[in-house]
Amino acid sequence: MQEQDVIVDLEIEPRRVPTMHGWQWIVQAFALFRLNPLIWLGLTALFIVIMLGISLLPLIGGFASTLLGPVLLGGLMIAAHNGAHGIAPQINDLFAGFKFRSFELVKVGAYYMLGTVLLLFVFSGLLGLLQWMGLIDVLPDTLESLEQIEHLWPLGLLMLACFALVYSTYFFAPALVVLNEMNAADAMKMSFLAFWRNWSPILLMSLLGSLLLIVLMLPAFLGLLVGLPVVLITSYVCYADIFADGQGELS
Repeated sequence: MQEQDVIVDLEIEPRRVPTMHGWQWIVQAFALFRLNPLIWLGLTALFIVIMLGISLLPLIGGFASTLLGPVLLGGLMIAAHNGAHGIAPQINDLFAGFKFRSFELVKVGAYYMLGTVLLLFVFSGLLGLLQWMGLIDVLPDTLESLEQIEHLWPLGLLMLACFALVYSTYFFAPALVVLNEMNAADAMKMSFLAFWRNWSPILLMSLLGSLLLIVLMLPAFLGLLVGLPVVLITSYVCYADIFADGQGELS
């Protein structure tokens, strides 16, 4: 590791990995899926149903799903970790986060929601200020074509970049909370560092993963029976590689 790299915690220092690991993460995730395909199909289906059900609750749906999402993701990380170490995952692993480190996982969701709300608030204020100063046109009440807002693309790019900063604090946080027993704040700081230290393999993984999901949707969406579980497992595989978690590490 180079001297100029930021050191957060020597015991769980995130390493920098080559860009092509982004593809290897997908391959290894598929290998883990093949070990227990039925269990992973069940875990994925149950995760999606629960998250959709919570998000559809009147008034509190979005709030509750954001808070409970990391709890369920923590359970999925435990299931993937077990599978990577020769222990067959179980359906009830999905709910392990409610029994172990649940408060810290909920705090991850709360901090992430707070960051997102603050980001939207700041950009709403910035947009209003620019309109008031006459630097941009007032937004139309109804959007009839993209030409009406094409002048806002620099702001759109800036907002996307800021959202990536917020999301990077969330990316590895559930895994760090349940597998490294970190508190929510430290896990999100570590997630931020690991994400940007490895932005190129994460970007490659995201692009290739999105492309594969589009291809898998073509045969009547049946390919998603494999694609969606692999996406969830990939979250663990990249964590295991970057944090050199035993059998999850790539050569």
